[in-house]
Amino acid sequence: MLRINTMMEPNVCLLLFAAAVTLFLLSGALMDRTRERAFMKFFIALLIAAIFMLLGEAGLWFFNGTPQYIPILKLCAFLSFGCGIAVNALFGYCLVGYVREREKVSWKYAHIIAGICGSFGLLVVISLFNGMLFGFDANGMYTDGPWYIIVEVVDFGTLILELLMVASYRAILSLKGMLSLLTFGILPLLSMLVLPYWNPTPMYMATTLSLILIHNLFHGELTRQLAEKEIQLADSRIAITLSQLQPHFIYNVLNSIYHLCARDPKLAQEAVDKFSDYLRNNMKSIEQKEPIPFEEEYQHIQTYLSLEKIRFRTLEIIYDIDIVNFMLPPLTVQPLVENAVKHGVTKKRGGGTVTISTRETENAYLVMVIDTGIGFDPERYSEDGKVHIGIRNVRERLQNMVSGTLSITSSPGNGTTAVITIPKKEADGHENHRIG
Repeated sequence: MLRINTMMEPNVCLLLFAAAVTLFLLSGALMDRTRERAFMKFFIALLIAAIFMLLGEAGLWFFNGTPQYIPILKLCAFLSFGCGIAVNALFGYCLVGYVREREKVSWKYAHIIAGICGSFGLLVVISLFNGMLFGFDANGMYTDGPWYIIVEVVDFGTLILELLMVASYRAILSLKGMLSLLTFGILPLLSMLVLPYWNPTPMYMATTLSLILIHNLFHGELTRQLAEKEIQLADSRIAITLSQLQPHFIYNVLNSIYHLCARDPKLAQEAVDKFSDYLRNNMKSIEQKEPIPFEEEYQHIQTYLSLEKIRFRTLEIIYDIDIVNFMLPPLTVQPLVENAVKHGVTKKRGGGTVTISTRETENAYLVMVIDTGIGFDPERYSEDGKVHIGIRNVRERLQNMVSGTLSITSSPGNGTTAVITIPKKEADGHENHRIG
């Protein structure tokens, strides 16, 4: 009976085809804008290891039986065995990273599998010199080593462990996700049925098919998450649009300008000019879908506060700006300043002070809005039944656009401090420039 595993040409062609398919998957993963996520980083590394594994196995078939190429055959064997076990280890990390997008599970089992695979990798290196797992005779023909059983045990064992890992996350994963991830173990195990007649190409083809299914799962998941993020940002922009219309503020400013016309026409003219700038900048910021330089937000805040100073003589403003050249979502600082004025300082007898500060740390940029207003009880604040749309939208926009955070601390009678933290890797738009 003709055995396919004795035919070099179809094996080499199939392995090279599988490598080309995996390279195509890799190019798609590298171009994905979410490639910085943990599980995508592991998946990209997995695909790279799979390509070298397939090329190594193709080289074993192509150069087999050529004694003058024994060094190349050993390199191919190292790629086939070494990168093959690296694929198994990386899948464990890829799996845990993917699950951790939904729930913070432990990396422990991925570390265990990586330890097993690392130990096997050391045996592969040793086999290059003593032939314990594989070797080549004087004619350059590949031969299984006396301890080749270790290869089968490790392959089978790691696949079973990863199947058990996927099964243990069944309550976290969707049905589609669980089935796609299970193929990484099930398809290679099923391919073992034909190994007596065709070895080992079916296992490599099964792994490649599994990687296609997993890539489709990840791509679909990322597309869904990006769509959800776009919807959240759109909702946030709508909410910000509504919150920035503020008819009471507009009426109050116009009323102040009306009275200034008789008392101080020149100041009234300046107020109209600033009010026009405020409205124009508001609408410009609302239309922005990407982060903007802090300078633009800062100018808008100054315009707003200059209008409030006309209305509230007891309002004091301090600008303590240390750094301006970084990026942040539009209309993230201004709502905090408005809260400080509207709900803090102007509610306090005798008024108070609003301080806007920026600072730079080793890893982040900080924007602080501090007021000496009436303050509030954070516990009652979260349970008072009010919908704090402005603060919620600031948090959502910071998280979705620059991976930033907002923290607010306050106590009755002692004012409020709001701190925006933006990681440098997200906020660096241009070279930093210090003021003063």
